[in-house]
Amino acid sequence: MNADLFSVEGKVILVAGGARGLGRYLAGELAAHGAHVVLADRLVDEGEAAVAELPGSGHGFQFLDLLDHHGVHAAVAQAEASFGALDVVLNSAGIAAIAPAMEMDITDFERTLAVNVTGAFALSRAAAAAMRRREGGRIVHLASVSSCVVNPQYAAYSTSKAALSQLVRILALEWAESGITVNAIGPAMTPTPLTEVQLLADEESRRKALGKIPMGRYGRPGDLLGALLLLASPAGSFITGQTLFVDGGRTLL
Repeated sequence: MNADLFSVEGKVILVAGGARGLGRYLAGELAAHGAHVVLADRLVDEGEAAVAELPGSGHGFQFLDLLDHHGVHAAVAQAEASFGALDVVLNSAGIAAIAPAMEMDITDFERTLAVNVTGAFALSRAAAAAMRRREGGRIVHLASVSSCVVNPQYAAYSTSKAALSQLVRILALEWAESGITVNAIGPAMTPTPLTEVQLLADEESRRKALGKIPMGRYGRPGDLLGALLLLASPAGSFITGQTLFVDGGRTLL
């Protein structure tokens, strides 16, 4: 097998939302595989600490707030200028407002869509502008099985992730001729600082979540690495507009 087929060595990869959770884990794995990681987050102290722990060299931190749409473009431009290229963007930033629909604060609903959808759109567009100058690149978003399965109390989160998956399809179609692929990865329930506080906070919630995964376990951060390397490497050069579910069979139910 061609050893370079799944390689990201030497690639400049911006990881949005990389200060915590899945983004931080995947940033570390990308660095371990030889990529130059630009960790982008609004959490400056945590982000800089995460960069200091990345293996290898040639990494950096960039402030990024997805709610500041003008700032998103400036952050991406700064990252490209600092590293001389922008090959891949991994968007792992996101929030989850979980509550019964009749009890959810409309502000929480709107903020969830603002970060998970509008922010993803702004980041994708800024990345595409940079990638067009280099005749192509890869954009990968973290979506969720919640984009296509139905759970009570998920009106905001599921709606945002369903919109993100459709956004991926539209951007992929519009930018295909520019050599830019746009895809998403859809994990099943994976314990992270966010999900453990908001979604797996009690035994009943954990039991229900686990009971919906046919393979009988939660997702692990490492489960996503293969999908990410596929979509970010030469192996994924002809894959675009897809949400690749890594879910232990969750979307089969």
